[in-house]
Amino acid sequence: MKLKIKANTESMKHTLPLVKLSVLRPFATELRECGIDPEPVFESVGLTESAIFEADLSVHVMVIHQFVENAAKSAKDPFFGARVGNKLDVQGWPILKDAEARASTVGDFLSIFIARSNEIASSVTEHLNIVGQTAVFGETRSFAPQILPAQNDAFMVALGLAVLRRALRHRLDPSKVTVTVSNPKVLPTEFDLMHPMKGDKMGFCIHFPSSWLSLKLDPSLSSLAPEERPDSSADGFVQSFRQMLRAHIEQIDLSASECAALASMSQHKLKRRLAENGTNITSEINFVKQQYAREALAKTSRSISDIATTLGFTDSANFARAFRRSNGMTPTAFKKLQEVEDGEKN
Repeated sequence: MKLKIKANTESMKHTLPLVKLSVLRPFATELRECGIDPEPVFESVGLTESAIFEADLSVHVMVIHQFVENAAKSAKDPFFGARVGNKLDVQGWPILKDAEARASTVGDFLSIFIARSNEIASSVTEHLNIVGQTAVFGETRSFAPQILPAQNDAFMVALGLAVLRRALRHRLDPSKVTVTVSNPKVLPTEFDLMHPMKGDKMGFCIHFPSSWLSLKLDPSLSSLAPEERPDSSADGFVQSFRQMLRAHIEQIDLSASECAALASMSQHKLKRRLAENGTNITSEINFVKQQYAREALAKTSRSISDIATTLGFTDSANFARAFRRSNGMTPTAFKKLQEVEDGEKN
């Protein structure tokens, strides 16, 4: 089955490519969080920061593109656009707030976003195409930009992936995602397993399994940003690799060659990338197994033997020894501690 959803831009065919200035609010916020006064960046494109709070004020899209590029330079961060898109709160854009209020699944969220996108921009057409087992979310520009809109593309790709992450959480397998942007070099290392491809200036796209569209959004999360994890200090590539492993961790005896195949890399390249960050395939598999074990013990009623079997341990005793080495206590003690802490919260 083939399905296409796109914004209705028929009434805009003969209009200027305009974008509402309010879209720049999260970029200004990020600059301030980086300790940078955003006012000089606004002045560099002939604007003042106060203009972004005028709900109906629009400018030519090239002003937006230039501002985001200048913001990345001011922050001295080549991944600025992606970082803003990755952590964007739903209050950042009115249409995101609306999608948040009305959507229950990934498909709902993207469809509402697309349907309302022409309210903030006449410069692009958002689309969601579904062909069999593959879904493609992206946008097509109505004109050829004079500068490479690299940071803008990175922002939109990161935003789209944040929506997917919101639903899949630990089940998100980056190796099943492919992204295309005008300049892959502005994407941080967590995108490496998605093998970003270079496109043209006319838009971005994200390919992912169409089955993900039916997944429920988690109402407990008020932001599209990924939840904080104890391993948040890890390099972006390692984080992404762990996320991929998590999606396959119930696969018994996950080998180095299978990990490399999942990552679409040679074993040599994968080992080198991990070694650059002071780790290796075996250590990462063990890390993710222990992460899985802690969550299963804390959040489910599954037995220790069931968790041990799922993670490929020959018996509960071997699992308990491995768990104690990693967590400083036995699985039984950990589970009791979590029950006590949950009781105190209630």
